[in-house]
Amino acid sequence: MKSVSRLGSLGLGIYFWAFVAFLFVPLVVLVIFSVNDSTIPTLPMSGLTTRWFHQAFSNGELTTALIRSVVIAFVAGLLATGFGIMASLGLLALRGRGLSLVLAVLLLPLVVPYICLAVGLLILVQEVSAQPTLVAVVLGHSVIALPFAILVILPRLRSLDPAMNEAALDLGASSFAALRYITLPLLTPALVSSMIICFVTSFDEFAIASFLAPSGQPTYPIFLYASARTPALLPEVIAIGAVIIAGSLLLVVLAEGGRRWAERRLVGANVSPAGELAGPDGEIAEPVFATAEPS
Repeated sequence: MKSVSRLGSLGLGIYFWAFVAFLFVPLVVLVIFSVNDSTIPTLPMSGLTTRWFHQAFSNGELTTALIRSVVIAFVAGLLATGFGIMASLGLLALRGRGLSLVLAVLLLPLVVPYICLAVGLLILVQEVSAQPTLVAVVLGHSVIALPFAILVILPRLRSLDPAMNEAALDLGASSFAALRYITLPLLTPALVSSMIICFVTSFDEFAIASFLAPSGQPTYPIFLYASARTPALLPEVIAIGAVIIAGSLLLVVLAEGGRRWAERRLVGANVSPAGELAGPDGEIAEPVFATAEPS
């Protein structure tokens, strides 16, 4: 039995590292060939150069498409995260079959092929006598990013103690004040994670943008797909890809650091010897909400 267990552990370890290599080796290869002096990404490399980065950032169409995708992804991430907060608060109040039905409808974009959703959105835009615009792209990306926001925010919201909101309401706070000063700060790590996931989902999306983006205003994935068939632009596209990889790594590091910092602030509140909540300097914290004075 021990030999079988060891073989199973060895096989699982080999599978894990093979899977990691399958995911990350292409990224490493892309970064390596971004500094290749040759216009053809083949081995052996003909030399090292940074001229492709200069040419890429001098290409107005490429940089404009990249900035356009970043702006669209940022706005779509904000919308999806905001809608995710509202949807999660509503789902928290549901029970039974109603919860299952509403949750299934909200998570439907996860299982519907994006190409079908893109065609449906295009028909909807035409039915309301509108033209494909970047606003339609933002709304479409918000739709496909909303399920990810809900899946991140709702579990965190369920883990919060409802007694904290009830105590705030008992101390005279309004429902909005309790949401602002109690719930949202405790949701900060989940909101950061939701924003990053929604941003990446929107930035990477191709099908919806290809149907709804107006002519002459492509997003970066559309521009990348068109440029991949042009050998002269391929080195510039690879260089921008390396920059995006570096930016993604930096974003993940900053987000993880920010998440840990936020959790330390939320969990690291000092408690006085009498059991009262104290601030970082050890002073007894004043209550946020004052009870109404008796008339």
